[in-house]
Order: sequence, then structure tokens, then C-alpha cells
Amino acid sequence: MTATANQTAQPEYMITDIRARVNTRLTDLSIGSDFAPRLNAAIAHSLLAPGKRFRPLLCILLTAEFDGDIDAAMDAGCAAEMVHTASLILDDLPCMDDADLRRGIATTHLQFDESTAILAAVALLNRAYGVIARTDQISAQSRVKLTELLSRAVGSHGLIAGQVADLENINTAADAAHVEQVNALKTGALFDYSILAAANICDLDEDQTNHCQEFSSQIGLAFQLLDDLKDQLMTEVQAGKTIDRDIGKATLLALDGHVGAKTRLRGYLRSADEALTALGVAQNSLIRATIAAQFKMPDTG
Repeated sequence: MTATANQTAQPEYMITDIRARVNTRLTDLSIGSDFAPRLNAAIAHSLLAPGKRFRPLLCILLTAEFDGDIDAAMDAGCAAEMVHTASLILDDLPCMDDADLRRGIATTHLQFDESTAILAAVALLNRAYGVIARTDQISAQSRVKLTELLSRAVGSHGLIAGQVADLENINTAADAAHVEQVNALKTGALFDYSILAAANICDLDEDQTNHCQEFSSQIGLAFQLLDDLKDQLMTEVQAGKTIDRDIGKATLLALDGHVGAKTRLRGYLRSADEALTALGVAQNSLIRATIAAQFKMPDTG
């Protein structure tokens, strides 16, 4: 990869190009055993479905800002995408959100069956750790750190804890601080991994890493709130997924209303941008263009 984060010519084209490279790498990394063609098909169905690859992009572009190893960032970002996809497969199951549509196509358990979907999710989780283990562009110590970061993001301090809290979310009187904590777990944790993986690959110092953590926290909260807004304001075709799964739950949208939620979203994005500035990221950087594209609300009519 030759693109750097400070290049400003045709940013949309450059983002599309990097996303295409992520998709190619995901394809290369996800090829499984010939003995399990149905499992391979389920993995490809979910992992290679059209997506914005926001987490890998953040990892790659932040690494590029500090002249880190882009190949290492690519694989670290692909590991995040594998975990993210696994979490979507599980989240869509009948015992969870019971969704029919994801990324504009049938959910994995409907396209195949529940047992294949579960096994595809487990295979993706397992493969993510294998990808990190084979990232030989960085030191063994860095690979151990990335493994630790991913383990925390996935486990009882991250996605799994957040999913449990979300399933138990029946207290519509919960305050905003509680909802933010749930959002930080179920969504923010994997952003933490993606951003801190870049910090580790670039060997950033403690102060820089703290700015990365603040950026990650704010962008994760913003991402979840945007998702909640889309769930309420968009059709299934516009959103590309099953909607109205948060009715009856305590969400920031339910607490703040549409106007208040959009104000809160702008606050998260402002704080994330301030963290990037403190980190020394240029105003015309590609990472900022990527964030702007990700958080542009489509016309909902």
C-alpha cells in the first residue's frame, strides 16, 4: 500500500481503494478447509458482504499517520473485521435480535441454518487470533499486546459483556451514563482494539496512546448513536438491515429524542476530532475524511 494519511487528492477514491484492498485481504485470509465447503460459504456470505470496513480503515489510516507498517495494520484491521462480523452473525440469531437482513442480504442463519451460522462465527473469532499471530511485520511482543487487546475487546470486558447487557436492557428508566457504558462495551470495545492496535504498531508513547484511547471512546459512542438513529429514521432498505430492534430498550435516542440525540452525536464527534488534533493528526488527513463520510446521515425523506 502506497497511500498515506496526509494525501488529500480525491479522498473518496483513496478510501474506496483502501477498502477494496481490505476486501481482497479478507478474502485471502478467510479461505478455509476444502473439507467444509458449506462453512466456507457461510463465512464468505457474512464476512465479504458489502460493508464500509470502518474499523480496518481507522486502524490503517491512523497507522499511516505515524508511518507505521501498513501491512501489519491491514492484518490487525482485518482481525477486527472478522470479530465484528462474528458478532453480527451472533447478534442476528433468533435467540438474540432475530434479524432477517444484514448488510442488505439475508442474515447468515437464514441463508444457511443456525448451527452453520454459529460455527461460522466461532471460526471467524478463532481466525482473527491466528491472523494476529502470523503478523510477522511486528515484534513478538507487539503480537502479544495485540492479542491481549483483542481478547479484552471480545470478552467479558467488551463485546460479550455488552451483548449480555443489551439483552437484559429492559429498564427504560436507565440514565444516559448507564446507556453509554453499555454502548462502550457492545460497540466501543472493538474500536478500542482497532485504534490501540495502530498505536501499538506505531510504538506511540503513553501520552499519544491516551489521546488514541479518547478518540476511540468518542468515535465508538458516536458510531452506536448513529446506528440507533438509523434504526429509527431509516427504512430497512436504506439501513441494509432489520430495524426497530431497540423498541422498549433504554437508548440515548429514547432518552434524548431525535433532536437531543443528534446534538449528543455532534458532541461525540467534536470530542473525537479534538483528540485527533491533540494527537497531531492534520486537519486535511484522510482519516478525518473517512469519519466525515461514515457519519454523513443519508437522506431519509
